[in-house]
Amino acid sequence: MIIDDWIYLSALMLSTSFGFFVRKVENAQNRQLICTVIGFILLFMVSGVYILHPLLLTIVNATIVLYTSKRFCHVISFIFCFTYLMFLRTSEYFGIPSPPEIACTAIMIMVLKMVGLAYEVNIHALKAGSTDENDKLKEIYSRINPSFFDIIQYSFCYAGILVGPYYKFRTYEDLFHKPFSSCVSHTTFLKKRILVIPVYSCLYLLSDYLFPLSLASSVEIWEFPFSYRVFYVWPWFFSFRMRIYVAFVFGECICISLGLGAYPEKSSTQPGAGPTNLNALKEIENDPKSLKMITYNFETVRCMNEMASEFKPTIREGIRYWNMTVQYWLAIYIYRKTAASKPIKMIVTMFVSAIWHGVYPGYYLSLLGTPLLLISEIEVEKAFRKHVSETQQKIYDYVCSIVYLDCEGFD
Repeated sequence: MIIDDWIYLSALMLSTSFGFFVRKVENAQNRQLICTVIGFILLFMVSGVYILHPLLLTIVNATIVLYTSKRFCHVISFIFCFTYLMFLRTSEYFGIPSPPEIACTAIMIMVLKMVGLAYEVNIHALKAGSTDENDKLKEIYSRINPSFFDIIQYSFCYAGILVGPYYKFRTYEDLFHKPFSSCVSHTTFLKKRILVIPVYSCLYLLSDYLFPLSLASSVEIWEFPFSYRVFYVWPWFFSFRMRIYVAFVFGECICISLGLGAYPEKSSTQPGAGPTNLNALKEIENDPKSLKMITYNFETVRCMNEMASEFKPTIREGIRYWNMTVQYWLAIYIYRKTAASKPIKMIVTMFVSAIWHGVYPGYYLSLLGTPLLLISEIEVEKAFRKHVSETQQKIYDYVCSIVYLDCEGFD
């Protein structure tokens, strides 16, 4: 592990501990301010003067959300954020130093939050005045009226600032203005989630020791036989996944320790989306006595379902359980908003995802190739899998899982 990895890991571990102290602050506004100050300090520590980029991104977006038409603010925000992100990715080509990698990760998360906020404002504006009862309830719950300072605080809240998960402004507000975060057993959920981190860490260190990434990126790799170079993709991709799991699980733990994303289980929460059963949520809120007795979860801030992502045989299932809050953002704000046929919607969504990830060709090769793989998978299932025995289906699923890992590893 390089020094930046240790700094990053230390920042994540430190962030996990903050929640225990922040929760003890009774005043909601003070808690909100403390979360912002911690986030700003953390980001300054890992980015230095490059913190000006997140500041500029947030200030411009706050201006867009507050002072442009609610019907078009999401489009303006999207264009600005992704243009600015592409500028940061390519600034070195113009002689302008690019931010450190950790700072770039934080900016990526901020882009999702700022564009997502603009979409939240837009969606609420479109639903306002609806006579449908379900739409009325959604309109009431999704109603947000952020101030300039609220947007700054949402952007710089330390929970999720270094690694994610993505969470909506509504979820952020619920942390300070709903009773759920003070009623949930944070320690129980935190213990359950944090226990897997040492396992993933050891697997990563072992894999990286036996099959170091430095070899894969050096000229020495070409001295090995072709078959070995092909094989090397597997352990390298395994190391990559373990490293990602450690970071994302830490991101979840930071939110759990703070209480961000805690909702009653009856409200049918989903990663990124938050509560989807608003009637159940309303009933629970109207019955304060039940708050201590009901079951809660943190599915709203769940980034990964590692077991499903590793062992589900199909590409679409593997994607569904990987970085789930970002998948939600892409599905709701890009896929559903694209007025086109299903294949085109998939291509547009994956193209946006590729831009968000970076400028390296591998991102575009991998993500823009995914729609073709998904369509092929569906057609093969229709033509073959549904018409064979259970044993043959298992063999088919096993082969598909190998092909899926091969595709992702080479990309």
